[in-house]
Amino acid sequence: MDRKDKYKHYVENVEEIRSKRREEDIVLRKEKRDKLISAKRFRFGKDEPVDEDITTEEVINITKQLQKHGPHRLTILQTLRQAFSQGTVFIDAFFSVDNSLHYLVGLLTGTDVDLQLEAAWCITNISAGTHEHALAITKSAAPYLIIYLSSNNSMLQDQCAWAIGNLAGDGKECRSFLHAQGVVAPLVKLLQSPMPAVVQSSAFAISNIARESQEITRDIVQSGVIPLIPQYLTPKPEGRSILSEVAWVLTYISASGEHTETLVHFGILRLVVDLLVKLVSEQPLDGQTITPLMRCLGNICSGPDEYSLAACDNPRILHVLSQYLTSTIRHIIKETLWVLSNMAGEPHVCQSIASEPMLSLITKNLSLGFDIKQEALYVLCNIAWHGEEMTRHLVQQGVLHHIVPILKSSDVELLNLGLAFCEMALRMCPEGVHVMEHCDGVTQLEGLEYHRNEDLASKASHLLETYFYMGEEEVEELG
Repeated sequence: MDRKDKYKHYVENVEEIRSKRREEDIVLRKEKRDKLISAKRFRFGKDEPVDEDITTEEVINITKQLQKHGPHRLTILQTLRQAFSQGTVFIDAFFSVDNSLHYLVGLLTGTDVDLQLEAAWCITNISAGTHEHALAITKSAAPYLIIYLSSNNSMLQDQCAWAIGNLAGDGKECRSFLHAQGVVAPLVKLLQSPMPAVVQSSAFAISNIARESQEITRDIVQSGVIPLIPQYLTPKPEGRSILSEVAWVLTYISASGEHTETLVHFGILRLVVDLLVKLVSEQPLDGQTITPLMRCLGNICSGPDEYSLAACDNPRILHVLSQYLTSTIRHIIKETLWVLSNMAGEPHVCQSIASEPMLSLITKNLSLGFDIKQEALYVLCNIAWHGEEMTRHLVQQGVLHHIVPILKSSDVELLNLGLAFCEMALRMCPEGVHVMEHCDGVTQLEGLEYHRNEDLASKASHLLETYFYMGEEEVEELG
């Protein structure tokens, strides 16, 4: 028996790794979305002067005046929604007045169109406040907001969809309430609106309500959202704000893998790839649009290998992905590596990814921050999992030299990935042992033998005993 076969392979197969990775990323990437694009947004008036000197006492006084009939109410509502957009302290001041929210909801449901619209705007900005603010709005105003999604007033539709988007972005409790109230169908229907602002606000709301719930996402798909999306997948500047919102919708629809076949059927994969190819030529890069498109592509390519091949029907995609790896925007590099790690599961695509200049660009990222380094390691491990030929190619291209320093890391995930690559390099590549010895890899493994994580310590010990601490018989075998 070859001595390499004695070693217990602790590396999971490609499908298991990709499945595990999908489950982890569904959670982690949703949590990190807020760092790129706020889940809750105040709405500001265009070219409208804002009274930045307003005090909480003034907010309390005008809130009391709001409960008195008269022409002053419209101006008061405008002042309040401006104040709400300046900080939650002003929202707290509003709530400190008895019956303030009850009266505001009364104006929302009243017959005066101007007051109704301003009340909806106030509610939108309150919804962008704290969890307590959003929950109060959800319980008192959400049913009316949902009803007005089907009104004949496009400005009111826009405002109510925005408010619902803020409520959905607050958390699971608000999302569950909105879903139970039947928010999905009217929101999806608004994607057919001839008014761009309405479409944008609707897509914003849909993307927020789709988070963290496959049940709600399933309802969104069953309501017919996917056939409505292709028309908005255009790089035209006038449609860019809608494109960004719709791309986030696609990110959440594609996250579980349940709807991938439908997405591909309606041409979403092809359109996303084409968009990424076109957007790479823009300077500066539009990170708010590219990021969700990358995530959608990565999600789709984490499914059956045929989708990675289909993505390559556009002959420029891999070259374009290599261009994105040179971006100065960190999260674009990270998302690109995420896409490549999934596409690398397909053998033919993997060969292209392992070629130059792509391979050097991937390897270069091993010297960057933790999150990017981790994504680069996933790509390289997925390439190596294809067997001896690919692993030998990586070692010959000097990849192992860049992996060994990672064994000094204090992060368990990075160490696991680094050890996984080293195991494959040692098991499948004759030069692996010599490279490890030459670049101080043995010393790094010895340092891990006493790691506080028993699993890591065991893996390092196995590598040392199997490939470096050989008895006389094994030395003779090698000779």
